[in-house]
Amino acid sequence: MKAQEIDLLNRAIDTFNSASATLVEYYRVLEERVRFLTDEVDRKKNLLDSILNSVDVGVVFFDEKGTIRLINGAAERLLGVTSEEVVGRKEIPATIEDEYVLPERGKPFYAIVEEAQVRDSSGRTIGKVLLLNDVTRLRKLELENERNRRLSAMGELVLKIAHEIRNPLGSIELFAGLLSKDLAGTKQAEFAARITQSVRLLVNTLDNMLRFSRDMTPVKEFGLLNDFVREVCSEFRELAASRKVRIRVEEEEMCWMLFDRGLLRQALVNLILNAIHAMPDGGDLTVSLRLFDRASRVELTVTDTGEGMDAETLRRVFEPFFSTKDRGTGLGMSIVRSIVEAHGGSVTLESAKGEGTRVRIVLPAFEEGVGESEPEKSCL
Repeated sequence: MKAQEIDLLNRAIDTFNSASATLVEYYRVLEERVRFLTDEVDRKKNLLDSILNSVDVGVVFFDEKGTIRLINGAAERLLGVTSEEVVGRKEIPATIEDEYVLPERGKPFYAIVEEAQVRDSSGRTIGKVLLLNDVTRLRKLELENERNRRLSAMGELVLKIAHEIRNPLGSIELFAGLLSKDLAGTKQAEFAARITQSVRLLVNTLDNMLRFSRDMTPVKEFGLLNDFVREVCSEFRELAASRKVRIRVEEEEMCWMLFDRGLLRQALVNLILNAIHAMPDGGDLTVSLRLFDRASRVELTVTDTGEGMDAETLRRVFEPFFSTKDRGTGLGMSIVRSIVEAHGGSVTLESAKGEGTRVRIVLPAFEEGVGESEPEKSCL
C-alpha cells in the first residue's frame, strides 16, 4: 500500500472516530434531555393529579371518541366507583335528570352539571370534560330556609289569630263563671263549669304560643312565693277534682323572692296541667316549697303519681314542639325551662315509666341587701 493511501485511510479513521465521539455526545445530551422532559412530564402529571384530587368538584374526561380517560377522586366518591371501573367506558355509571344525579352505586345527590370542550394548542377538539359540583347541602339549606320562611309566616298568622281569639275567650270564661254561680246546684251549673275548664285549657295553649314568640325577660316584683303557689293551684282544684286528681301544697318555710308573676304563673300552670293529664285514672299532685343552701335558694317541686315517661321522652321533653299528646303543641316544658332560666334558676326532671314524674325547679331566694333594692324582708 502506498504511503498516500495509508495516510488517507488514517484520516478517514480519525474522521470516523471524531464523528462517533460527536454522536455519542449528542446521544448523551439527547438522553439527558429526554430524561429531563420525562421527569417534567411526570411532575406535571403528578401536579395535575394532585390538583384534580384536591378539588371537591367531580371531573370526568372523555377523549374525542367519547371514551372515559380520566376521573378524579371527587367523582369517584360521588359516583361510588373507582377509576379502574370506569376508564374505558363510554358513559358514567349514573342517571342525570336536571340537577338530580342517581348513581348506579352510592347515594343520590344534587349537582350543578357542566360540560366543556377540551382543545389542544392548535385549537383542535381532543375531547370533553364533565364537571359534577355537589350542591346537595346547599339545596337542603335552601329547602330548610324556604320551610322556615313559610313557618315564620304561618307563625305570625297564628299569633294574630291567637290574639284575636284570646279576648273573647276571657269574656266566655267570665260569663260561664257567673252562670255557674247563678245556677249552683243544677245540671246547667256543671255544664258552665266544664265550659270554664275548657276555656282555661284553651287560654293556656294560646298563652304558650304567645309566650314562645315573646321576649322572656322577667319584670320582677317582690312577693311571697307561698301565697302565689296556693293561688295558682286553687284555680285548678275544680278541674283536678273532675279528673279524680288530688292537689296538695306542702310548705316548709315562707319564701320571699323577686319574680315575674305572669311568667312564673305560666310555668306553674304548664306543670300542673301536664301532671293532671298524666293521671287519666286519677292520682296525687303535690306542689312543695322549701328553702335550702342557707336559705339562698328556693326549691319548687311538682310531683305526680301518673304514667311517667320512658327514656326517649325524658331525653326530649324540653325540646320545642315535642309532644306525646295528639293535640299537644309541645311548647309547655320548653317554655317552663325558658322562664325558669330567665329567673336565674334551673329545672330538672325525674321520671320512669309507670312511676310518676317529679319536676324540680331551683330559683334564687331574696336575700336582704343582695340584688335589687326591695323592702327589708328576707326568707324566713
